[in-house]
Amino acid sequence: MQLNCGSRASSCAVFTVLSAFTLPVAAGNFNIGDHVDARLNGQWFPCTVFKPEPNWLVPNSKDLRGYTVTCVTDAGNGPQEVFVGLADVRSRATTPEDNQAEAETAAALARQPKGNGVGVQYGTRNPRTCASRSAPRMGAPSAAQAAQYVICELEQGDGTHPLSLVANVKVEVAAVSHASNNFTREITAADIDPSQPVWDIRGSFTNYRCAPLNSLIAGNDFARTHNCWVLDQPIATGYCYKNTFGDWHCGLLGKRTDWQMNVLPPAGE
Repeated sequence: MQLNCGSRASSCAVFTVLSAFTLPVAAGNFNIGDHVDARLNGQWFPCTVFKPEPNWLVPNSKDLRGYTVTCVTDAGNGPQEVFVGLADVRSRATTPEDNQAEAETAAALARQPKGNGVGVQYGTRNPRTCASRSAPRMGAPSAAQAAQYVICELEQGDGTHPLSLVANVKVEVAAVSHASNNFTREITAADIDPSQPVWDIRGSFTNYRCAPLNSLIAGNDFARTHNCWVLDQPIATGYCYKNTFGDWHCGLLGKRTDWQMNVLPPAGE
């Protein structure tokens, strides 16, 4: 708008300054998926539009009161959904990091399982099970057999509690056995057959703990595909034993606790 101030230039200047503070700032018309900056607690963060929020005071109108955006405000928590008003959102340029995260998320969504398996409830593959635990009939299990029994012992989920999955499992079996003791009998293996030898094992593995999708607070695609914690256990120890039904069980336990949050589930169907 052009003002005709005539000789009262000082009044015009005052009006112009006041207008900068009192007139509403035009907000961009952003769509789902647009990359924006959002002002949260006085600080601007890179975000993505999750959905526009209509103004309930103007029914059936295209007027907006703001946007729900997904922002990373804490590197440890992943993108969270936050509402921002029109004056607290501005456009920004797409970055290579935006493109990488979107491509990774799209690929993860495409490979999420279908059907009725328990993994569907977590967006992951199903936990692996052992069809038989009878081999070997005599002597120590091989490294491959022990690794399979470790996998079956550690992978489990019921759709309600966090799902446990493992990857990169490596196991070494001791050359000699020993009899069961109070530790193996009473603390970790109540059903152990005391007449059978126990075989110590050591190795390493990567542990995943994945949250059920229906438990997630955020509904954005990144949250639904990065719903796991991961922890590498490079030094783990345990043992293999037979229970009173003649079934083999092998367990590994590491000491590290520095879990990394908001990661993809392990690969696999």
